[in-house]
Amino acid sequence: MNKNIKLLYCILGSVLLAALNNPIFEHSSLGIFEGLHGINWAVVYQIYLLLINVLSFLGFILLIVFSIKLILNNIK
Repeated sequence: MNKNIKLLYCILGSVLLAALNNPIFEHSSLGIFEGLHGINWAVVYQIYLLLINVLSFLGFILLIVFSIKLILNNIK
């Protein structure tokens, strides 16, 4: 498989990770914990939000890295 195609697939995956914090998906992420009460579920929900935020940030970083690699690969 061509190296450019692999980099484009990596960019697509990074965009999907970066889109985790998109407001369109907010209702679906909040709907998972709807109707649950108690301190244990609050802790689980906070861990879930932290994980989503970290994955989204990682997606932005990977998007930048793979985009630069694709540009440098096509300049040569």
